[in-house]
Amino acid sequence: MNKSLLASALALAAALSCAPSAHAARLTLINLDNGTQVGLNDPTPAAPVGGNPGTTVGEQRRIAYQYAMDAWGAVVQSTVEIKIYASFARLNCTATSATLGQAGPNWVVNDFPGSRPNTMYHSALGDAIAGKDLVIDADDPADISSAFNGDLGKPDCLAGRGWYLGLDGKTPNSTINFLNVVMHEIGHGLGASGFLNKNSGVLGLGTGMTDVYTANAYDNVQNKRFDDPAMTDALRATAMKTPGRTVWDGAQVNTQAALILDNRTVLNVSAPAAAAGSYEIGFADFGPAPTATSFPSNQLVLVDDGVAAASTSDGCETPFVNAAAVAGKIAVIDRGTCGFAVKAKNAQLNGAAGVVIVNNAGGVQGMGNAVPPITDITIPTVMISQAEGGLVKANLPATASVLVDPSFLQGADRNGRTRLYSPTVVAGGSTFSHFDTDLQPNALMEPFDTPEIQSQLNVDLTPALFTDIGWTLNPGNAVLGTCNTTVKAVDTGGLIVGANITAESNLCAAHSNGSRALYLRCISDHATQLQQQGAITTTQLGKVRQCAATVRP
Repeated sequence: MNKSLLASALALAAALSCAPSAHAARLTLINLDNGTQVGLNDPTPAAPVGGNPGTTVGEQRRIAYQYAMDAWGAVVQSTVEIKIYASFARLNCTATSATLGQAGPNWVVNDFPGSRPNTMYHSALGDAIAGKDLVIDADDPADISSAFNGDLGKPDCLAGRGWYLGLDGKTPNSTINFLNVVMHEIGHGLGASGFLNKNSGVLGLGTGMTDVYTANAYDNVQNKRFDDPAMTDALRATAMKTPGRTVWDGAQVNTQAALILDNRTVLNVSAPAAAAGSYEIGFADFGPAPTATSFPSNQLVLVDDGVAAASTSDGCETPFVNAAAVAGKIAVIDRGTCGFAVKAKNAQLNGAAGVVIVNNAGGVQGMGNAVPPITDITIPTVMISQAEGGLVKANLPATASVLVDPSFLQGADRNGRTRLYSPTVVAGGSTFSHFDTDLQPNALMEPFDTPEIQSQLNVDLTPALFTDIGWTLNPGNAVLGTCNTTVKAVDTGGLIVGANITAESNLCAAHSNGSRALYLRCISDHATQLQQQGAITTTQLGKVRQCAATVRP
């Protein structure tokens, strides 16, 4: 699946000399850049960075890719090797945006022992369930195919941005965390993607069969799963183009979401009674975040920009006819004609204290900035749905504020089902096969770059999603050599500290040149950092060091 504005990276470390966990899956890179001096084989010298010891760009990319494979291998269980194609190439680019990585299954399988009837599976998952390789093709052996943008940072490809190849999550500004993107893209290849046409709603790559991902998707208007016989192609297509309507119905994700997601920030209309209630809001990429402090109780005023060509309330012209009424109040503006940031800036110029944009379609969505971006917006902006906006406009004057509603989760519907990404315009590989951008905290499997993601330690809802589609997660602890570290490979809330220790141990062993002292120093230093971050306890630190002594690099 395409992952726009989420960086991507690949890297292969040397063969592992530590014995893997009995539960670990083995993920193996097939380097399609071999025979070239680009991408994974780029010979450009590079200084080690953020725990990545590589000395060329290509080596650092290979190391980061191997680190991601080792981490996922410690999270999921499979007795069948999972092979992954990877390469660098130019992907979709403009000066201000880019597709940074894309990945998906190389093979799709169905109707094998242990599967749901007439249901398609990513081949890595199918192999894990069946306990054997279901597709044997010497000429095309991979289970997952991935590619990453080799032109990132060039003037015509997200200009000025570059890859951060460190493994520590300390991503500098203006760079994109390569490890996060690899973790994300491998996640797609392991099963976080659906096989249906996002425009037409046709199931199963035209076969009419459902797949294990789509079987967990739910239309909360029709109150049916996507593979319900009563769900027509047209209904699925509409649901995938209505923000907030397509959600995840898998029990594991929604149980974990209740533990992970923040309480929902809402627009609370307190008066008049006819419009009173908590309204779901969409957030803007510009201006201050809407909070009880930045968006206190205030009067809502519908703007009148004096130009009726489209709508006098679209806020696209300034000054407003009713600027005096808007000043110091919350400007209510209809979506359409001009950009969201333009509307907010015009409201600010007319003295508004905040903006409520009324959608012109069902649901709410995030609001992007202009191109080039408007950087001097100082008032908060939120979006409410077309239906709720109509109710508010019919009952003005009204009073509203932004507050946190503990009854609901940010990124879930009113029944606690986690939202899938369903923008009003289908966004290629991003629509449907990601969690929604409305989730807070942000999730690894959202469609856009989220710098706060720390996938080396936390993959949030992704393991729960894997469980919902049929993967068995590693129930045990990280094992070094023959020793149990007592640190769980994968834990509640998507914490993968044990998997991180496994990946780090493999990296330390591969780069210790056979020196036991160098290996022990490497893994001890890393475990100390984990303890200082609060990821492991002092007792677990001692156990990791004890276990490392059993490893023969």
